[in-house]
Parts: sequence; structure tokens; C-alpha cells
Amino acid sequence: MGAETAAATRLPGEAPICFTTAPLPPPQRLDAWCAAFGSLNAIEVPPDTRDGVQVRSEHWHFGGMVLSQTRVPDSRFLRDERRARRDGIDHWCLRVLRSGESRLQHPGFTARLGPGEPVLFSMHEGWATQWDAAEWVSLTIPRDLSPQFSAQLAALPSGPLRGPCAGLMADLLLALPARVASAPAESLGSLAEATRAAVAACLFTGAPPPAAAARVADLQKERVRKAIHKHLGSARLTPARLAATAGISRSALYRMFAGEGGVACYIRDVRLSLAHAALRDPHQAGLGIAEIAEAHGFPDPSAFSRAFRQAFEATPGEVRAAALPGPPPPRLGRQLATEAAATPDLVARIYGRI
Repeated sequence: MGAETAAATRLPGEAPICFTTAPLPPPQRLDAWCAAFGSLNAIEVPPDTRDGVQVRSEHWHFGGMVLSQTRVPDSRFLRDERRARRDGIDHWCLRVLRSGESRLQHPGFTARLGPGEPVLFSMHEGWATQWDAAEWVSLTIPRDLSPQFSAQLAALPSGPLRGPCAGLMADLLLALPARVASAPAESLGSLAEATRAAVAACLFTGAPPPAAAARVADLQKERVRKAIHKHLGSARLTPARLAATAGISRSALYRMFAGEGGVACYIRDVRLSLAHAALRDPHQAGLGIAEIAEAHGFPDPSAFSRAFRQAFEATPGEVRAAALPGPPPPRLGRQLATEAAATPDLVARIYGRI
């Protein structure tokens, strides 16, 4: 198929991880697109366009962030709670359209966006997006990249960003793929720092400052999130010890994660989602399921298996078997098996969860 295939490939030099349906026969394109990105969100297209799907996306890693440039036909994306729980991706996302239109339904806001109109949202929540022959650029920022920067983003309302500074940031994002693609490898770190500084200047300069208490709470929560990810495999990662490490009371910690079902529920869900990703990772195929469970904070294999099945409606062994070469086990189903096998090669490689 040449240098570009309908799978993620690392192209020579500083080229991005690239996905395209162009080399495939038309009847195979939609299936390839769904197999590649269906674990992130379900994809639907109008029935009369199924055989003409033309998709291209490019993804650069730089400075801990992910810069993406994507072009899709008329289509609809749906990210539900099951997908959000399974992949554990909770990045902040800044997106701006280059062409076309999007209608985005996200918890807390609904927006109709055209070219040059930026939007901010978190990927840990679901969405429903209708695309009209759209091309866009997005910058995704892991929450644990910088707790302070993440806390500043958390202080902003999710949704469309308005005003001259937001427009300036949109211009920056639209110009960024060409700059990153042509930059020497040794300058990518500086370019990433300049990008973060410019984004911060555009988003936070002139914005009404959050109340001091809210600012402190946001920063504390981001630091707690980072501590959870850092010590995820430790059996000593309990709410009491986490509260002591963060220097807050247990009641304050419980209030902090009330929206996630409580801190213990949040820790369990993160552990399960990352264990799910590890089971699908071909580089960890030599590890036993019990080893993966223990590495993610589940020393009791039976308890891990019960919690895993309750969360994902499949056993750890079924998920692992679906990700390895050979026919998928019948209980898991063709769609879930395809998604599980595709994720380590693309979605997890892009967003860095494996």
C-alpha cells in the first residue's frame, strides 16, 4: 500500500502518526476507520456515502502534548460512558475547525461551530458530534502534564471560546501542524514550550480570575490526580493516605471527587481502564494477567476479575485474547474484539495511555 496505510504508521523523520483510508478499496474504508477509532467513539456515516469514505488524520507528539490534524466526511461521532471508562483518556482538548461545520453536544454545553471558532472540553466525558465535511486541528493536553496549567483550564467554562484572544489562539493552532511538521527534532521542545505559553496567554490573560478558593481547589485536585496516577500500583494508595499526601482532610478529598462517584471509585476506575489497556498491549503479552492486575493495584486476581467483568462485560482473558493474533473468542463479539485489537496500535499510541 506504500508509505501510508489504513493503520497507524510512524513515517520517516519527524512525520506524524498517520491514518488514511485512501489506499483501501471503497467497501473496506468505513470498517477500517471504525476499527482504528471505534474504541474512542462510535462512528456513523449517511448510508449513501458508506463506500466513499475519505478520512485522513495526522498526530504529532511534542512536549507531552498531542497535536492532531483531521479531515472527515459527513459523519457522526458518539463517545459514551463505556468508552470513556475503558480507555481512561482524560486530556483537555482545544479544537478549531479549518473548514466545514460541527455540532457538538457535550455535558454542560451544546455548540454549533464553524471555521476559526475554538472550543475547549475534557475528553474524560462523553460527546455527540455531527461533522459536515470538516477538517480541524486539535491540541490535547494530559491533565498530569502540568497540574497548575490543568487547574487553570479547569477554571474556564467548557465550550466555545470567544473574543480576540481566542481568535488569536485559533490562528496559532491552525498554523501549528505545518510548523511542527517542518521543525528540526531538536527544536520541538522549545516549540512546545512556546505553544503552551501562547495558549496560556490567550486563554488566561483578560479572563475573570477565579475566586481564590476555587483556584486552590482546582490546583489541589490536579495534584491529587497526578499522585493517583503516579502511585496507581501501590496497595498503600488509600483515600486516607492520599489525603495525607495532599495535605487535605479526608472529607475534603471525598467532596473533591464527588462528581466521579467518590475518590475510591475514581481510583478503581483508573486502575481498571489502564489494566484494560495493558491487557491489549502486545508489548505486555509476556506478562500474566495476575501480574498486570497486581501492577495496577489489584493483588487479588479473583477480585480483579470480578471488578473487571463488571466494568467491561468481558473477562480479562477475553480482552487479552481479542487483542492477540487469531480469531476472536465468540463471547466477546466481533465489534468489541476489533476495537480491542485496534486500540494498542492507534488510539493508545496517540494519547499515550499504554
